[in-house]
Amino acid sequence: MKAIEEITGRCHCGNIEYTFFSPLLKTELPIRTCDCSFCVKQGACYISHPRGRLQVQIKDRSQVKAYRFGTESADAMVCSICGVYPFITTELDGQTYAVLNANSINGLHIDHAAIPPALHLENLSVEERIERWKKGWIGQVEINYGQD
Repeated sequence: MKAIEEITGRCHCGNIEYTFFSPLLKTELPIRTCDCSFCVKQGACYISHPRGRLQVQIKDRSQVKAYRFGTESADAMVCSICGVYPFITTELDGQTYAVLNANSINGLHIDHAAIPPALHLENLSVEERIERWKKGWIGQVEINYGQD
């Protein structure tokens, strides 16, 4: 049985830090993009695994803003100190799911030119997106807060 890899990441200033316990090495996880206007403007790419587990530590909760966009069904967790969003979350059937902004992973060097083009996600209905998230996003998410 393959060992779990602990993948760490953070926003630029370190207010938001995380550990992703992945069944795959960070270099084995597929990187994908999204074609929604928010993700395109950010130049973001994403990593997740449905059998992974995410632990997040937010030092100053008052400096984290949830930016809800598009279909208003997911939130980019943005550090208002440095402006980076390390992950996106959604609440589905009482469970938090997340996907990591691959650009926030420590020590992961991304060849952006090698990432396959985005699927046309903007053409999916909210219900189709939700089913996709349930199948592919991290389904075990714990967010811990420091000071408020």
